Amino acid sequence: MPEVGGVGGTSGSSSVTAGGCGPAGTGPAEEAEAEGEVGRGGSAPLLLSPPCPSPASPSRFKMNYMPGTASLIEDIDKKHLVLLRDGRTLIGYLRSIDQFANLVLHQTVERIHVGKKYGDIPRGIFVVRGENVVLLGEIDLEKESDTPLQQVSIEEILEEQRVEQQTKQEAEKLKVQALKERGLSIPRADTLDEY
Repeated sequence: MPEVGGVGGTSGSSSVTAGGCGPAGTGPAEEAEAEGEVGRGGSAPLLLSPPCPSPASPSRFKMNYMPGTASLIEDIDKKHLVLLRDGRTLIGYLRSIDQFANLVLHQTVERIHVGKKYGDIPRGIFVVRGENVVLLGEIDLEKESDTPLQQVSIEEILEEQRVEQQTKQEAEKLKVQALKERGLSIPRADTLDEY
């Protein structure tokens, strides 16, 4: 009964090289046929060796994609923008990451945008819990200065932010009052589940 596989046979001079493959035309089946044992009732087993991987085979090269947070390892020491769940925007150099996507940012600034203005508040080293990250992206250093936004002082941007938040709160109060007049109500934000 013939054997099928990539391991050596039990008789004759036919054997398979380590790894079970070789150049085309030099496998055990070809050797047995060359010796005249196949087809004449010879006892050489028929061995079918698997094809050798070609040099361009993907199994011979490193994976280009790593799953999960491991793919961020190549982004270590690059400048990133991080958008958090609470709406804050952080910009800093990614120094460390773990399997939970916890981040350590160095030379971090908190960027506040109001209209066409922005301000940066220096924060230093910042540790971010992975579940709070909404978006993480590398900043192109060549295009970083090409922004249509105007940079202003910290005091000015904080005042602009305060005014913007006050305007939003007043608009929300008017909306709630208009809905109450129509017999509708909206649950308050502090009674809603945060998640």
